This record gives sequence, structure tokens and C-alpha cells, in this order.
Amino acid sequence: MLGLYDNIKRRRIELGMSQDELAKLTGYTDRSSIAKIEAGKVDLTRSKIMLFAEALRISPADLMGWESDEEYYFDSDTAAIAQQMKDNKEMSMLFDAARDADPEDLKAVYNMLLALKRKERKE
Repeated sequence: MLGLYDNIKRRRIELGMSQDELAKLTGYTDRSSIAKIEAGKVDLTRSKIMLFAEALRISPADLMGWESDEEYYFDSDTAAIAQQMKDNKEMSMLFDAARDADPEDLKAVYNMLLALKRKERKE
């Protein structure tokens, strides 16, 4: 798990983000909580790891230091597509755009994805 904490600090620095900024994005009150996390003094729950990954614009798998996203996704095909999207600068902007989207817009996209999945099952 120590790799996780090192990865959080490394990625935060890569993004030029302060500990205060990361604290606000992840629901902590101040930078001292982030300093403790980066030092490996606080264990993070899965939901907190997901929040950190989102705040640091990185996949949970990358944040954990896993070799691939396959551990995060349910199957290898989905992991491969996600990796292609992540590596393609034009596609990766979808993730960045979603970061600042209104909840109503995200809900609309979510509902569209659900409708597509239902359509696939029928075919």
C-alpha cells in the first residue's frame, strides 16, 4: 500500500496541485490530512481511493500502481478500450470534460449509456 501513498504525492506534484487543493477536492478539511496520507500514516478506503483518483485525474489502477486497468474493470476488453481512450488525447478530453460537467449532464450521459447497454442485451 505504500506505493499508493507515494503515487498520490507524485501525481499531485505532477499536476502542480497543493495539499490544500487536494484536500478540498477529496473532502478533507485541510492539508495536514493529505500530508498524513502521503506519509502512509492513514489507510484509505476503496471509496477514498476512488475520490483521490478522480481528483488527481488518474485511474484507480494507476494510482494503486497496478500494471493495468484490468483489476479495475470487469473484463479485459473493457480495460483495453479504457486504456485506448486514456492514451488518445482527443478521447481523454471526455474524462476532463466530465470533471466539470453539471450533474444533470452527467445523469443524461449515464442514462444514454444504460440505454445502449439495454439495447446490446436485446440484440
